[in-house]
Amino acid sequence: MRVVLWTAAAWALWCSLHSGLIARPVTDWLRARLGARFGYYRLLYNAFSAASLLPLAALHAWLTGPLLLRYRGAWILLALVLNAVAALLFVLGAKAYGMADFLGLRSARAAWRREPLAEASPFSTRGILRWVRHPWYLAGVLVVWGHDLDAAGLSAAAVLTLYFLVGAWLEERKLTAQYGEAYAAYRRRVSMFIPRRPGGGRMTDEG
Repeated sequence: MRVVLWTAAAWALWCSLHSGLIARPVTDWLRARLGARFGYYRLLYNAFSAASLLPLAALHAWLTGPLLLRYRGAWILLALVLNAVAALLFVLGAKAYGMADFLGLRSARAAWRREPLAEASPFSTRGILRWVRHPWYLAGVLVVWGHDLDAAGLSAAAVLTLYFLVGAWLEERKLTAQYGEAYAAYRRRVSMFIPRRPGGGRMTDEG
């Protein structure tokens, strides 16, 4: 039980930091105080998010124990499918989101050149986003459950699954507030997590 609690607490802290540091009130406060230097924030945020996974990896290595979820025999095929689908979703999501913007490279370059920050991109439903609204959250769920897990791994998988679900819900609220009826119509047409037939093309703030 101690292993489960330690792991759950560690991942809950990471998830809280990951979401809190990119929350709209936080970014608005920083933007007002940093001015043009805010262009570096997305890049630094992503670097911190990645680096902060290292202590969690060390914790898992320390708390490792007997496997409780094991893929054996024909079930190995299921694990392979889960990870293959997740990899495909990550790749297609990267193409749809635009990694230069997502990683913060474009805004950091603008800050370095002392150029004004670009306006938010129009809402897009290109590529995989025509099939499913949150391909990366779905991929994350598939990855965390797509391999053998001990007690620490099961605890982490449960916390991360909850995080992906809550994160998707919070992102939906933010995008609905930002894009209004355009995003509401998109939600009615495209599934949150279960891919279905594509619809739409590209939407802007005007819908």
